[in-house]
Amino acid sequence: MTTHIERGAEPKQAAIHGTNEVAISVIASTLTMIAVFFPLTMVTGMAGVLFEQLGWMMCVIMTVSTISALSFTPMMCAYFLKLKKKPSKMFLAFYKPIERALDNLDDWYKNRLNWAVRHRKTVFAGCVAFFVLSCLAAGSIGTEFFPSADNARIGATLKLPIGARVERAQELAAELTDKWMTRYQGVLKVCHYRVGQADSDNTFAAMQSNGSHIISFNMTLVSVEDRTISLEQVCNEMREDLKMYPELDEGQILLGGGGGGMGGQSTADFEIYGYDFNVTDRIAAELQRKLTNVEGVREVNISREDYQPEYQVDFDREKLALHGLNLSTVATYLRNRVNGALASYYREDGDEYDIKVRYAPESRTSVEDLENILIYSPVNGKGVRVKDLGKVVERSNPPTIERKDRERIVTVDAVMAAGAALSDGVAYGQEIIDNMEIPSGIAIQVAGSYEDQMESNRDLGQLAIIIIVLVFIVMAAQFESMTYPFIIMFSIPFAFSGILMALAMTGTTLNVMSMLGGIMLIGIVVKNGIVLIDYTMLCRERGMSALHSAVVAGRSRLRPVLMTTCTTILGMVPMAISQGEGAEMWRPLGVSVIGGLTVSTILTLILVPVLYCAFAGTGIKRTRKALKHQRMLNEYYQSHKDKMTKEKKH
Repeated sequence: MTTHIERGAEPKQAAIHGTNEVAISVIASTLTMIAVFFPLTMVTGMAGVLFEQLGWMMCVIMTVSTISALSFTPMMCAYFLKLKKKPSKMFLAFYKPIERALDNLDDWYKNRLNWAVRHRKTVFAGCVAFFVLSCLAAGSIGTEFFPSADNARIGATLKLPIGARVERAQELAAELTDKWMTRYQGVLKVCHYRVGQADSDNTFAAMQSNGSHIISFNMTLVSVEDRTISLEQVCNEMREDLKMYPELDEGQILLGGGGGGMGGQSTADFEIYGYDFNVTDRIAAELQRKLTNVEGVREVNISREDYQPEYQVDFDREKLALHGLNLSTVATYLRNRVNGALASYYREDGDEYDIKVRYAPESRTSVEDLENILIYSPVNGKGVRVKDLGKVVERSNPPTIERKDRERIVTVDAVMAAGAALSDGVAYGQEIIDNMEIPSGIAIQVAGSYEDQMESNRDLGQLAIIIIVLVFIVMAAQFESMTYPFIIMFSIPFAFSGILMALAMTGTTLNVMSMLGGIMLIGIVVKNGIVLIDYTMLCRERGMSALHSAVVAGRSRLRPVLMTTCTTILGMVPMAISQGEGAEMWRPLGVSVIGGLTVSTILTLILVPVLYCAFAGTGIKRTRKALKHQRMLNEYYQSHKDKMTKEKKH
């Protein structure tokens, strides 16, 4: 519109003509963006949970903004845009240098493009070589599911030997709390710890690991903007502190307060399947020992907890039958006398309390106490001692038996250090497993975050293919041609080249967020090609040659392309360089969009006109050949007309 006004057109006419010139390209660009984001609403799995709302939101935003751009914006321009015949001196002093610089940029780009369209093979070979070199950078990029985020929270679980007194656990917890609160004064805001065995009425605590030998910490740091030390560094220093206490059987520091997953510290999990506890414990211990020596692994934990000593009663079924008892009955008797039976309720001031009846602690703690518990026979009502029905023995068993797919498993998880990719930890672990002697009946497979990562990568890869096909279909319908969309699609590979180069240069891993940036770029980068091709077709309709049309269209559309690209890049810069809380989560998205859009725009401004001229030249040659063939047929017909036609007899 501004171009038409500068050429002397009235604002209303300029609004009409300007809108008509770009309407097709704007609609095509919008439809391509919708083709990118709408499939996000139908993705399943973890990626669907994360990005379904984003897909719907972007579809609505793009639709509303396009309607506004084709109706409201031209109306506003028709009333408010005017050509100032005598601009002010301040306007000239500020605008003239900028206009001169932009004109020089237009001329420089026109000269480069004029050379490129006349050396098409050289330009195409250079672009292919650049793409191959960028793919080599993929070897130095690690992969992970989600980047670790600094949420100012740390969790810790420490385990003393089974049977340790709660006083010793309390003393150790207080000592560590004082040490950490003193060292991280001004950094560590809150440090809570929990020690001891939870009561049987505490359902929430009963679902967690607790005992007289277990210490659980929950720490909160000040916001990341108010401290100079990172959460990862604090966790590493705490792990070194725990090594100074040899009485600790296990010490686990959890960055973010959780064990991996989205935003937590990356963990490489290895699931060991097998029925025999002894064999799986041995394999897990061996794998833990070898993973501890791997560079980039901070700590290695085994999911199976220490074996708990417990009393078990081996009943003689024949003796039970003689007294008219069965296993279910005697088990109920024992449970009621040790754990207690609900006898009644006590109500006071609207509150209700359970009344449980059980043996006193001094009558249910030793083997002799259990052996002397009376169980009454339903046959004669006489009491029979447990030792007369069976034998009380002390055994050690795991507190819980983990199962997956109806098989017993034990999980070994390796916590990765900052900067170490999850893919590297999995690769090292797989190499160790390949060199281990695995007995028959035992299977080891990678799981956890890496399994979620593979699933998300598969879903996003399929989504990318669907989006590319939809974008091609939309452009083919808009241009009513298969050639022009094919030319525009060449800008997509170089967007991926830019992503790989940006991730490699910044040391960022390839994760779900950076892959989302790549999917977004599929719709963003084709917009530049659509603008160039659309105006090139308009120049061709006005009678210009193919080479001249490509050069004129490129120079005319350079500024709009640079404006849209720069606004998108500048909008992503804060996301890419932000240091606030949660910035680690979104930084890969900003880096991938900036890198991919920058490289793709630069190469699109050169490669798309070059490919257009190449295809146009082939079409022109084909047309000329057809015309030459038609002309030869006409000449042959004219020279042999008399022989080929017969005169009519009157």
